[in-house]
Amino acid sequence: MTPVRLFGALVLGLTVTMGVIGKTKPEVFLQLPMGFIPWAMTGNPMPPFFDTTPFEDGEFRSWARDGDLIVSAGAKSGTNWMLYCAHQIRSKGRGNFTDVLLDTPWVELVVQPGQQWAEIKEKMNSTILPDGSNVKDYWDHPSFPFRIFKSHVAPPVAPVTEHKKVKYLAMSRNGMDVVRSFYPFFAAHRPEFKARWGGFPPTYSDPMACLKDFLPGGTLEALYFGYVKAWWPHRHDPNVLLVHYSDAKADLAATVTKVAQFVGVDLDAAEHAEVTRKCDIEHMKTIADKFDYVQWAGTGERIMCGKGGCPGVDGRLIRSGQNGEGAAFFSDEMKELWEAAVQSELKDPDLRKWAAEGGAY
Repeated sequence: MTPVRLFGALVLGLTVTMGVIGKTKPEVFLQLPMGFIPWAMTGNPMPPFFDTTPFEDGEFRSWARDGDLIVSAGAKSGTNWMLYCAHQIRSKGRGNFTDVLLDTPWVELVVQPGQQWAEIKEKMNSTILPDGSNVKDYWDHPSFPFRIFKSHVAPPVAPVTEHKKVKYLAMSRNGMDVVRSFYPFFAAHRPEFKARWGGFPPTYSDPMACLKDFLPGGTLEALYFGYVKAWWPHRHDPNVLLVHYSDAKADLAATVTKVAQFVGVDLDAAEHAEVTRKCDIEHMKTIADKFDYVQWAGTGERIMCGKGGCPGVDGRLIRSGQNGEGAAFFSDEMKELWEAAVQSELKDPDLRKWAAEGGAY
């Protein structure tokens, strides 16, 4: 066999082997440095710790019930903000908040490679924490008028039309601001968490490397373009409240009113003022450790570095979150690439305008 043919045979053999592993035992890839790359190349979901099994037909009703609120915001578009705000609304500003994964569990999050949804669901209902408390009492407390779950899924994965009495709070943000927010966010994950998932999420070497993952064809394209395109047709559905980050920043009190009406909670003037105060980002910064994501269904460690948790890394999850930060972060070349992607992906001019700046729809 000639060297060229030998090389070709080796490449073919490697490709076939990777394909077999990717279909039968993909978690093997995650044991490798940067193993999330072959994981993604062989068609596995990204991020690698997402599992949409809970939303499948026949499985959804095993955990979701009428009246539940699923805060399914776009990634880095105000998810924790709305989770905490919805929690304060249901408790009328008087509720304790222990940890975001306890009070508002993230149903599609897998905390160990190979972990199955059935195991996570069982742990949600039976796990006893080191202090003797039951995990279920945090997210399914009898005093709650409704339960809150975190998600990043969008239709058709989210069964919006099939289960009309389950409510969804969807939220989007200016795309350049989303990319800008991801840049420090990925770096703020604890090293042991990254190692568990084959180096994901990566710490980007430069802004352009970050942007390319979110452009059409990038490994994380669905987190922005896929998300806004999927929710836009459902913006008028009675069980969907679609909010834009810029509108919430511009008038938080009005957003509190809108969300409270959506979930059927009446707030008097004093309650509304207290909820709005607690929902303010400046207040949330004072309880930033509540958003470090304690993995109660796994090791018990935190996912995020938090303040001072990782040497040399600003691991805070709750930041300023200002509108327009992406414009300063993007170079002229990046802006050109982004604008081309927007024109290509968001054909509807109304969607294109709303996705960039919010406002009435």
